[in-house]
Amino acid sequence: MSLGNGYMGVRSATEERYLRETRGAFVAGTFNKFDENEVTELPNAADMTAIELTIDREPFDLTAGQVENYCKELNIRTGELKRSVVWTSPAGKKISYTSYRVVSLKNLHQMAQRIEVTPLSGDVTVKIRSGINGTMTNTGSQHFSEGDKRFYDKQFIQFVQKTTQSGISFVNTTVHKLTVAGQVQTEDAQVYIERREIFAGYEVNVQKGELLEIEKYSNLATTRDFDSQGKSTEDLQKEGLAACKEMEAAGYVKIWAESAAQWEKEVWNSAPITIQGGEQAALDEFAIHFAQYHMRIMVPAHDSRMNIGAKGLSGEGYKGHCFWDTEIFLLPYYCFTAPETARRLEEYRYLSLPGAHAKAAHNGYQGAMFPWESAWLDDGEVTPEYCDVDILTGLPVKVWSGFIEQHITSDVAFGAWQYATIAGDEDFMEKYGYELMMDTAIFWASRLEPAGSAAQGAQRREKRSFGSAP
Repeated sequence: MSLGNGYMGVRSATEERYLRETRGAFVAGTFNKFDENEVTELPNAADMTAIELTIDREPFDLTAGQVENYCKELNIRTGELKRSVVWTSPAGKKISYTSYRVVSLKNLHQMAQRIEVTPLSGDVTVKIRSGINGTMTNTGSQHFSEGDKRFYDKQFIQFVQKTTQSGISFVNTTVHKLTVAGQVQTEDAQVYIERREIFAGYEVNVQKGELLEIEKYSNLATTRDFDSQGKSTEDLQKEGLAACKEMEAAGYVKIWAESAAQWEKEVWNSAPITIQGGEQAALDEFAIHFAQYHMRIMVPAHDSRMNIGAKGLSGEGYKGHCFWDTEIFLLPYYCFTAPETARRLEEYRYLSLPGAHAKAAHNGYQGAMFPWESAWLDDGEVTPEYCDVDILTGLPVKVWSGFIEQHITSDVAFGAWQYATIAGDEDFMEKYGYELMMDTAIFWASRLEPAGSAAQGAQRREKRSFGSAP
């Protein structure tokens, strides 16, 4: 049920926090290396989704009290996440709670949230604590150093963080709007500033049957973004503040509607897929549509300097790295439904030729030997050298795919040929495709070994060290 737009992806963690939860926000192409002993990975950025409530001094917590009519659903047609529940606190305070969340497909930098709370058993005092949490890690690896924390006009919160190794600045900006029984609350927020965290606090009295509406508008931009070229971090801070002011003026419904219209235009109208038949056909059709949803939220259609991670932008799995899966499993869909996107995915492979050249040279070959796992354009191989521990020997388990898997090079060449054939894009072949395919052919020619020497060659390659060419 994760949300995204190809630029950023956000896990569907609840607004309230729970022990051992997994929260995550990822921006395509913003790789960082925790230290020299680890490989490049997409960093888990600051969390702006948490909105913590207390009802008459009791935390809104579904592990306590009584839960009725719980429902969590994702509308893949509009890209909206909805959650609803009737909750009774341990002290007997009963409320209706509904939350909505959308990552805009219309504006790649925007995310909006809405919470509706209605007291059912009596008047309540609701306290709200919400803002930006920069303590997120990649399973313990902290990829950011903290920068500016700002609180503008006693309502707009901004937090800047910078990746420790790649030097990418993330500018996070958020603001809240509270309404009780249709009346906008104008009280200034209390400010809570801690290390790597900045929050706003509000307190409102809500009578039985009244509707409390909490809307939160968030904007995220980085100095790595294609539309940030030539801009400073300070420029992005000003733009983030201005964007949040515009979002607050627009409101959740308008932001949702614009994003939903973009989904209709870009996905459902451009690639309408129907399956005729009975109940099973309907289930199959929904499965296809669910795949289409994820195919859109995972693809960086806006920038050819990046590709699709094996887990998309939905979590830390595979570290955001691109594999051969793109060419074989994903590319055909884009070739037929979004050829501009398919071309950008193929341009990424051309732009990453320096890394493929480095891997080939390191292994004693010529041409381009594409890495099993790819991240930065010039990184070359970024497959971890070791992963889990063997429970019998107690030793780390070597990841052999980065050393000996070679079909990725054929997959990349096949993908370039497939795209150009389907799209009829001779311009791509003239600028990128022929050179890319020729370099892979040069690799295969240099990879040939005389009959009977395969075993010696395998032993020789096994002894080689892991990494990029000097």
